Amino acid sequence: MRQAIDTALLSIIGYVNQAVFAVSRGRVVLYRFQGMPGELLTITGPAAPAGETVMVSYLLDGEDYIVLAAEAETRLPATLRTATAATLTDQQIPVGITTLTADTERAALLSRLLKQASLYERHEVRQHCQVPIARLTPHCRSAPCSSVVFAGLG
Repeated sequence: MRQAIDTALLSIIGYVNQAVFAVSRGRVVLYRFQGMPGELLTITGPAAPAGETVMVSYLLDGEDYIVLAAEAETRLPATLRTATAATLTDQQIPVGITTLTADTERAALLSRLLKQASLYERHEVRQHCQVPIARLTPHCRSAPCSSVVFAGLG
């Protein structure tokens, strides 16, 4: 039911945006869709000894980054499962990786994250059937992690 309401709201917002944009001749946009936050993650391990950089989408859970992937994707979870080290590339922050394998744990975490997510983020996660596959915990050396400014790509 909530997914239907979110879809209807996004459609209404889109139509209103188009109307205001047309009337104002492109000078006014009421709502800007931000998209899913994303980050480049460099992974090293047996599967990628030289380091493999992948783009991941995530939702924040406190200071941790919960990596999301479509249920059909299998390459990324396999790479993360065998990783020995990872770094958030843009900020050069080393992170610890905890893979999420239990379906009940994934469902409970996703439910909690979607309550905090924006309307568009909820829609994107549901539209693309994304599930949490890993928790990235930053290892902040010189300062508390909460003081690190994280510049995502999304």
